[in-house]
Amino acid sequence: MKKIGIITNVDKDRDFAYTRLLAESIKRHGGSPMMTDVLSEASSSGVPCGSEQDLIDSCDYLVCLGGDGTFLKAARKVYRSRIPIMGINLGNLGYLTEVDRDNIDSAVEQLMEGRFEIEKRMMLEAVVTRKGKDSITDVALNDVVITRGAVSRILHVKAYINDVFVDTFPGDGLIIASPTGSTAYSLSAGGPIAEPDTEVMIVTPICPHILYSRSFITKSDSVVKAVVADEFEHSAMVSLDGREGYEISNGDSVSVRKSGYSINLIKIGKVNFFDILRTKIYFRGENLKKDEVHQACKNTGTH
Repeated sequence: MKKIGIITNVDKDRDFAYTRLLAESIKRHGGSPMMTDVLSEASSSGVPCGSEQDLIDSCDYLVCLGGDGTFLKAARKVYRSRIPIMGINLGNLGYLTEVDRDNIDSAVEQLMEGRFEIEKRMMLEAVVTRKGKDSITDVALNDVVITRGAVSRILHVKAYINDVFVDTFPGDGLIIASPTGSTAYSLSAGGPIAEPDTEVMIVTPICPHILYSRSFITKSDSVVKAVVADEFEHSAMVSLDGREGYEISNGDSVSVRKSGYSINLIKIGKVNFFDILRTKIYFRGENLKKDEVHQACKNTGTH
């Protein structure tokens, strides 16, 4: 009997209706759902429970209920164990959480019957070096972002590829993204989209104060190093997947390379990346336009 771990974003499933639906579906299709003590008690699901580490050590698959943020958080917890992860989207824009909330039972059925594919997603490893010593090492699935801190001053970041100087980017910072992260912050900052199963790194400046500054792509076996320029007198920040954040100072460097770990993403059905891209970006834009028109009509009293 396959053991299926469940992780829920309680802000997206406040009454735990989808959590209970998922647990019941897993049982109905011959699986054994598992949750943490906290989630099992809060959802009143009667599902076997334990600590978060018990869940990671015992489950065969992990299912996340929430948005891409929930998936990223779960991925950072289980990447060492290489547990395959399936995401169910309870948010608005889900590239990683591809299964729609209305298709939970069908997705669970396919999962239990083995009718799915595993897509390996490249991860990034970031090493922060201060005064010649490596002080922090961490991983990210989407991106490593160097930004100015609370002070609104232009941050000068020097970029190197394999210790070869590329350029200095004045602006709000620098994004180093994986192919998975190419549709996240990097895309918003004007970066290119990469197919998620490719192995490259995308370097995108944030609000660059320079006319010719553009994103560039480098091979996955390269090392991208970002150095906070000495003249920047204030603290800056490096964040991984928008969650873990570390303060850095002038002269500190952040070296990013392909991690030895990857995430095993469960793919249900035959929907390809470009179908998802069109649906998530185009239709979201259209819906936002409709919402804006609707709100404008309400404000003016027209229909």
